[in-house]
Amino acid sequence: MKKLVKKFVVLSTLAFSVIQANAQVTLPEDLKIKPYLDVTYGMFYSDKSYNNPDADEQNYWHEVYAKYGFTGEYQLANSALYGSLMGLSSATFGDGDAAGFSNGKERRTSLEQWTLGWKNSQAEDATLDVSIGRQNVLIGDGFIVAGDALNVGKGIADGELNRGGGYYLAARRSFDFTTVIDFQLAEGLNTHWYYLESGNKAQYQPKLWATDWQYTAGKNDFGVTYLQVIDLDDPLHESVREDLTDIAVRAKTKITEQLGLNGEFVYQEQKHDNENAWYVAASYSFDQLKYQPTVGYRFSSFSENYDPLFYGNTAAGFGTWFQGEVAGNYAGPFNSNARIHQVSLQASVQENLHLGVLAYQFDTIKKDQENLDGHEIDAFAVWSPNKNINVIPLVGLYKPKKDINHLGTQVLNNGSNLYAQLMLQYIY
Repeated sequence: MKKLVKKFVVLSTLAFSVIQANAQVTLPEDLKIKPYLDVTYGMFYSDKSYNNPDADEQNYWHEVYAKYGFTGEYQLANSALYGSLMGLSSATFGDGDAAGFSNGKERRTSLEQWTLGWKNSQAEDATLDVSIGRQNVLIGDGFIVAGDALNVGKGIADGELNRGGGYYLAARRSFDFTTVIDFQLAEGLNTHWYYLESGNKAQYQPKLWATDWQYTAGKNDFGVTYLQVIDLDDPLHESVREDLTDIAVRAKTKITEQLGLNGEFVYQEQKHDNENAWYVAASYSFDQLKYQPTVGYRFSSFSENYDPLFYGNTAAGFGTWFQGEVAGNYAGPFNSNARIHQVSLQASVQENLHLGVLAYQFDTIKKDQENLDGHEIDAFAVWSPNKNINVIPLVGLYKPKKDINHLGTQVLNNGSNLYAQLMLQYIY
């Protein structure tokens, strides 16, 4: 671990030195280059293990990554060219994660991102934006696609699925190759077109295309997504993704300044069956109270063989599509064959300190092969002492109904699991 930490320090120091050098170099007025550095460290503890009857009951592990590189933009007469180039070093230490996807021996340095793009305006109000390359892609609100973020390590499949460490932090999120076109048809009406290739073996390396249309009118947003898998590396037909099609509709509205509603429905056409997933959510902000706390409720339903594809965390933070820090990452359900209730309470008690509590109830729809019924409660804080640093502690308590010997996943017994994590992040 000392060698890798030393390597990260060297890379970070090099990046900072380049930043300083860049500040001293005079660039052409039309060319802007901005260095990028993201160093994130996570420390994790789980009192219970999952999925493997032979696993140790407790797990203690560390994950770390450094993402470093540059973004640039060259302004033309009435448009702009832009691009990026970034590398990533990642590792896992200790026991590996609580589900056994990693074993603590993962290390990798690789090219994470490169992009080339053009937009028809120098400002942010471009009506046409075209880019290609290796990049993270979010479609809609991330319910179907939120980056290629599944980071399996060496813990399963004899290491054949390994992406280099950082299962929870999901350091590697870029699709192997992408083409993205954003086109504004009219005021409030935006269309997005995607061609995505995944090099992720744990995802069966699919190729797909998608289009997303979004209309905004005042405090109302409406969206439609169409997605089609066109190729797949699945010779044993282990997945249901061959020729898979998703059609999704979503809506978001503000009833009052305090009350917001949103939801989404996905119809999924598989080769031999049809599945669906949907959610409805409401949030209410008590803006007359101290700290202006917000309470929320969301109900999600995922049919028995629904394939959640590339769902993941988004800028919205905890409690988005990874539902429950223990359930969503280690124990399951993984957004399939489940109905999930979520209740939340969140507030910003200071300008740089956000607190939240999330409670879940998980109900398995069809229990003949698995029973992942359970409850979870997570309490977290996000403290940002300055604009570059985030300190994020979280404590969770998870209680499954069944253990691994009775169609569940928790090792040894179905007792309560105390889970804790601490993330430290520096972003320049």
